[in-house]
Amino acid sequence: MPTFIGLDLAWSPNKESGICWLTGHSSESLKCERLTAQVSDMAAVAEEIERVEGSVVVAIDAPVLYSPERSVEREIGRRFGKFKASAHSPHPHVRAGRRAGIDLGEALVRRGFTLDPARLLCGDRTGRTAIEVFPHTIHVRLFDLTERILYKKGRVAQKRAGLLQYQGYLRGLIEAQAPNLFEHPDVDRALGPATARAARGKGIKRLDDTLDGLTCALAGWLIWKQPERWEMIGDLNGYIVAPREAQAG
Repeated sequence: MPTFIGLDLAWSPNKESGICWLTGHSSESLKCERLTAQVSDMAAVAEEIERVEGSVVVAIDAPVLYSPERSVEREIGRRFGKFKASAHSPHPHVRAGRRAGIDLGEALVRRGFTLDPARLLCGDRTGRTAIEVFPHTIHVRLFDLTERILYKKGRVAQKRAGLLQYQGYLRGLIEAQAPNLFEHPDVDRALGPATARAARGKGIKRLDDTLDGLTCALAGWLIWKQPERWEMIGDLNGYIVAPREAQAG
């Protein structure tokens, strides 16, 4: 049974990360095993992932491959800037010692994973792969947006409105692609409008992280299912796997 793990990693080790585990071969069998936001130790996360049997795709919203020559954020800005979906450079964070994704990537490589998405994107469904994704690119392309969803910054009312919009798009995607995910109460709760309307303080950030973790896990499954619809932007100095732009007609 393949496993798809989505991780929206916090830069700081004392902040919560969004975590989602999905398992299943098909739209009919895909189910959620876990959906939460919590403070996580990267060594412990790597050990838990190592224990999973069979093929695994770990989709991480954080750099997993890094070198000083990393420049994928500039290319993301070139392609997605018109949607206001540019990515922040990780260089300042790495220089400050904040490298959760890199540490996790290195720990997974020591446990037999590859960080190179090439085989996964060529349709290999048997491997154990960890890749970097960026939720804003997923939203823009899968939801056919003209501008990124505004749920990260601004006043509480603006973030809440953005989270409601985010929930609606995710709910529509899951209803179309894998409706059995709603059988897990945490999925139904995370996508319920009442959850966003009631969120305040740390609860707003927790819902943000949870939805991003779910998005990352869904991306991992969709890449495994339909790799031809995804592409690697950047190179092995640092990359992001994103949906391909839909072709007109």
